[in-house]
Amino acid sequence: MHNPIYLLAFFIFAMTIMPGQASEINFKTNLLGKPATDFSLPSLASNKKIILSNYRGKLILLNFWASWCGPCRAEFPTLINLQKDYNHRNFTIIGLAMDNPADAKQFVSSLSVNFPIAVENNEVKKILSDYGNPDNLLPYSVLISPKQEILSIFPGILSENKARRIIGRLLDNF
Repeated sequence: MHNPIYLLAFFIFAMTIMPGQASEINFKTNLLGKPATDFSLPSLASNKKIILSNYRGKLILLNFWASWCGPCRAEFPTLINLQKDYNHRNFTIIGLAMDNPADAKQFVSSLSVNFPIAVENNEVKKILSDYGNPDNLLPYSVLISPKQEILSIFPGILSENKARRIIGRLLDNF
């Protein structure tokens, strides 16, 4: 049996050294309904550019991630399932990797990712800040309307059930 004093001491110690505590996280929530910031980034899979405005007319889930981010890795099967199930309904996911290209490519190829991925570490950090996450916390997703307006922001892991409920309802109304 663990001594309660040691557990309490550990908890207090952990709370004093944890960076980015919930009270210090600075997400911009005033972006809802605003135009999505356009970008042009190199595709991880080809020499082409991924340009957000080329996806006008589709519901887009913009997902910021990195291969070194455990929660991001855990979220990827959900993203792959969403893309597979809703791709035919005018929906796409665009992944923006805050990573080095070699690590991102190795991770993506191990999962057979079925949506476009862009990678450009410094530019992705700027875009992440433009989309309301100046602290670069990952994972982070932004739902963008077919008119390219910001509909929702999801800091942290996006649950598959929640995503299906929201995306399904929106696709039924577009």
